Amino acid sequence: MHKLAIIIDDDPISILVCETLLKKTGFAEKVVSFQDAVDGLAFLTNRFEEGEGLPDIIFLDVLMPMMSGWEFLEAYENLESLPEKKAHVMMLSAAFDPADRKKAGTSPLVTDFISKPITTEILLGMMAEKS
Repeated sequence: MHKLAIIIDDDPISILVCETLLKKTGFAEKVVSFQDAVDGLAFLTNRFEEGEGLPDIIFLDVLMPMMSGWEFLEAYENLESLPEKKAHVMMLSAAFDPADRKKAGTSPLVTDFISKPITTEILLGMMAEKS
């Protein structure tokens, strides 16, 4: 079980589904969600500046207004307060675009790229890989 999972997605239904499945499967002890990547980045920046470590996993939507998942990822990778460059970001997209999958593979922080909606099977598979 992960201690902390972060969800950053502009769609409240996607957040609800993800939160519900994370709790139902026992994937994470604590889940924190943001509908805006700017707010998610501010939360993580404050967390790191206070000496708290990385979240175990961040579920990050690719297409969002104001700040896209890609823009978030670029800003996140460049945070001076980022404790370490360890892969812990799961990119999510409702639209399957091979270019997005390829781009996700170039980031040292991205573990995988999956199409929404997230499912129990995906989470259980991730839990099995961890153990």
